[in-house]
Amino acid sequence: MPEVSVIIPVYNTEKYLRKCLESVRNQTLKDIEIICVDDGSTDSCPDILDEYARMDARIKVIHKKNGGLVSARKTGIAAATAACAGYVDSDDWIEPDMYEKLYFHMRKEQAELVTCGYYLEGDYTTEHLDTVDEGLYGKGNIKYLRDNVIYRMECRETGLRGGLWCKLFSTKLQKRVQMMIPDEISIAEDKVCLLRYILECSSVYVLKKPLYHWVIRRESMSRESKGQGNDYLVRINHVYNYLMSLYEHPHFTDVMRLQAEIYMTELIFLGVNKRMGFQNRNLIWIDPYWLEQIPPHAKIILYGAGETGEKYKKQLCKRPDIELTAVADDGGAGYLPDGAEVIPPERIEKFPYDYIVITVKNKGKAGKMKDRLKRMGIADEAVIWCEQPEVYWRFVEAEICTNACGAVESKKNEAD
Repeated sequence: MPEVSVIIPVYNTEKYLRKCLESVRNQTLKDIEIICVDDGSTDSCPDILDEYARMDARIKVIHKKNGGLVSARKTGIAAATAACAGYVDSDDWIEPDMYEKLYFHMRKEQAELVTCGYYLEGDYTTEHLDTVDEGLYGKGNIKYLRDNVIYRMECRETGLRGGLWCKLFSTKLQKRVQMMIPDEISIAEDKVCLLRYILECSSVYVLKKPLYHWVIRRESMSRESKGQGNDYLVRINHVYNYLMSLYEHPHFTDVMRLQAEIYMTELIFLGVNKRMGFQNRNLIWIDPYWLEQIPPHAKIILYGAGETGEKYKKQLCKRPDIELTAVADDGGAGYLPDGAEVIPPERIEKFPYDYIVITVKNKGKAGKMKDRLKRMGIADEAVIWCEQPEVYWRFVEAEICTNACGAVESKKNEAD
C-alpha cells in the first residue's frame, strides 16, 4: 500500500498538465499513488494522462463526465488507498520534497492534517504562509485554531490558507468530509471543505514553509472579466447555505460564526470588483485617500502598471494640479489600455518627479519595489506606498469593538 495518495483533478489544462505531472512524479517521497481524475476535458488532457499512465505505474487515470471540481475531488478521494491524501491542481506544480515533508510531520506528530505555505505565481512571485504559529494544535489548543482558521483577526489575514492543495489529510476522515460538500458549490470549495475538516479533526500541524506553486492563469482571469460571473450571486448563496448548516456543529464557535459572516462579505466584495461581469471592474478596490498625501503642483511617477496601477491613474483626474510624468513597471516597456507608455524602472530617473507612488496592494511586493528604488539611489522620502485594506474591515473592527464593550458592560452589571 502506498504512503500517500495524490489526487489531481484535471479539466482542460493541456498547457500546464505535463509540468504538474512531472513535479508530482519526481517527488523525493517515491511510495505514492497518483490519481488523475479527468473531469470530461475537451482538449488533449485525456491523451496526456493516458500517456503518463503508460510511463509510470503509480499513475491511475479516471475518465468521467464533467461534474465540476467538487465532483472530481470526490471521485479521486474515493479511489485513494493510502492512509494519507493530498490534492494538486493540474495547472500548478509542487516542490520536489513537498510530500516528504508533509508526510514526515504527519507521522511524527500523529496529526490528522498537515498544512504548509505556497508561492503565488502571477506577474510576480509572492510567498504566502499561514498566519498562526507553526506547530501542533491538538487537545489543548485546537479551539484556538478553529477560532482563527478563517481569519486571524488581529492582522486581518487568513488564519489557515484555504487551499486543499497545500495540505495532507487523513484519507479516512477526508473521504467522509469531502462527501459532505455539495457538488453545486463552485466557489470557495476549498474553504468550506477545510472548515468542515477542522471541525471534525482532533489535531493539526502547521508548517510555515512554502512548498506549493499556485499559478494564476491569465485566460482564467479574462473569462471572468467577460461576464462569466453572471451567476455569481447564486453561487455565493450555495456557500452561504452550506456555512449556515455548520452553525449547529458542536465545535462551531461564536467567533467562527462572526468570521464566516465576514467571509461572506468578502465574497460579495470580490464579486463586485472581479467576478460579476461588471463593465467597470474594481469599483471599490482602491481608496483615493492616497491623493491627500500629494502636495499641490507635484510631479509623480506611478510604479506599477497592473489593474491597481490603472485605478491609481484614473483617480488622478480628481487632482488636476498633479502632473503624472511617467508610469513604470517591472514587466518592462509597454502601453496601458488607454495608450499611455509604460517604462522599465531603470528609466525612472530620466523623468522629472517629486514622488514615486508604488501602486500595488501586496505589502511584501511593495517592500521589494521600495528596495529596488533604494538601490537605484532614490531617497525614501520620495517614495509613497499606501496600505489599501478592504473597506469592510473598517466596519468589522467597529463591530468587534462594540461586541467587546458590550461584553465588558454585561460582566460589570453582573458584578453590581
